[in-house]
Amino acid sequence: MASSSPNSPLRPIRIVPLGGLGEIGMNCLAIESDEGILLIDCGVTFPHSDIGIDVFHPDFSYIESRRERLLGVVLTHGHEDHIGALPYLLRRANVPVWGPEHALTLARERLSERGFDLRHTRLNALVPRTRYGIGPFTVEPVRVAHSIPDACALILGTPAGTIVHTGDFKLDDAPPDGERTDVERLAQVGREGVRLLLSDSTNIDAQGCSGSERTVGTALDRLVAESTGRVVVGLFSSNVQRLQMIGEIARRYRRRICLLGRSANTHVRVASQCDRLDWPSDLLVPSDGSQAVQRSGLLVIASGTQGEPVAALWRLSDREHPALSLDSGDRLLLSSRIIPGNEPSVFRMIGKFLRCGIDVRSRITDPDIHVSGHAHRDEQMRMVELIRPQSFIPVHGTLHHLYRHAGFARQWGVPEVLVAENGDVIEVDETGLHRAGTVEVGKIATFEGEEISEDVLREREALGRTGVAVVTLMVDSRGQLLAPPLVTTRGILDEDEDVDLMRGAALEVSQALSGRPFGHERPTDDQIVEAAQRAVRKRLDGVTGRRPVAVVHVVRP
Repeated sequence: MASSSPNSPLRPIRIVPLGGLGEIGMNCLAIESDEGILLIDCGVTFPHSDIGIDVFHPDFSYIESRRERLLGVVLTHGHEDHIGALPYLLRRANVPVWGPEHALTLARERLSERGFDLRHTRLNALVPRTRYGIGPFTVEPVRVAHSIPDACALILGTPAGTIVHTGDFKLDDAPPDGERTDVERLAQVGREGVRLLLSDSTNIDAQGCSGSERTVGTALDRLVAESTGRVVVGLFSSNVQRLQMIGEIARRYRRRICLLGRSANTHVRVASQCDRLDWPSDLLVPSDGSQAVQRSGLLVIASGTQGEPVAALWRLSDREHPALSLDSGDRLLLSSRIIPGNEPSVFRMIGKFLRCGIDVRSRITDPDIHVSGHAHRDEQMRMVELIRPQSFIPVHGTLHHLYRHAGFARQWGVPEVLVAENGDVIEVDETGLHRAGTVEVGKIATFEGEEISEDVLREREALGRTGVAVVTLMVDSRGQLLAPPLVTTRGILDEDEDVDLMRGAALEVSQALSGRPFGHERPTDDQIVEAAQRAVRKRLDGVTGRRPVAVVHVVRP
């Protein structure tokens, strides 16, 4: 066995979070020994503003500098905040990936979309309660209940002792798919002795228990039964248990299902491939045929519960979806939670539905319409009781969540508790947990699979704050103006006000370039650009109080 035996001396390891500690999403954590590095999860996070970014992935600089020591990646489950960054990591280091079968199937989708030849990727399925040796580590997945199939916690045998990583979990005793958390195996490893517990902190502020997924099925059944028009269900499409229950409800009330949105279609397809979704072949109606289905006979599953402007729900609220237009009296069931930071866009979307006469139901009106896939406080306490760790580090949450979870862990009797953030290096040895410095971490923005540089992001943010002025200059070989400068602006003032502003800016530029501002030397284009930028910014700052982005084009005939 790769981990230390009870009689062998323990050797230090290092825990280095690259994402997910101090934020929601982008989960990625390195466990490092002298013999190699193992990554736990490799996820993305999503932007809260629209400046042309799809997702952020972790800065992998730390891993790249140690590429030859990277043994691979172990996935806990298939959510994007745990698998979405795999294409960006594997471009840098083509290492093996281990994970539950459902997570790997979703990973194959992402890798194929990004142009990977799957024949050259090493994706290895994990079976619960089976131990795998990876360099100096052993990995044993343990089934946990969550809002996606095949989720697991990890029992990690390391040179410093046993570490348990909960992944995302809840304690649902009777989930619809029967995949409850394997508390028996967790209790057993707790009795054997656990050096360190890393536990999900997402819902530490929520008292009690998260509730059973079955209660959601009961609530959705009632709300569909009451409906006489179309029913649209907005949900996180990765929740296959909920998809299965919705399929049963649709059959019960003689409704056909229409899928709107890329995420909904992807997860239904993957779940069907993995034999996780038992829908009859005649249940689905193509999106382009949904408008022709009788209103009382249609149930729509739509992506975009967070108010994403290009998603299906947003387009429905704008009456701009090409496949379907809702009518007054139709019903929207938001079977989801609002991710912190998305409140403005979600409530804006809800408002648009209400103006269209749509009956909107959510957790506010019907609390049982959604339950979380993350453990509430009583479940987190139960996990600590099962594992009985010597030490504890909270993971998966903002700094507020981490400190709250740490405080409760102390109350629950954990001897040693430490709060770490992204970039912290935590050494684990036989004497305890020790801070051992920091490493470079950060977020890399991407759009359609391509990474966006920091310079481009800064320019986009500046454009949004101040607008842009474009100056076109025609000069001769000596750098003298051959015609008056042409100045145009966007995002600075209204069109009527812009006319006078542009004239004044053009005059300022002409004055700056007249005479011999560069002495007797012939100026370079860079010198001309710099002088024109200073002049136009001076003028615009004096009038508007803002210094916009200034773009200067030098034309030589």
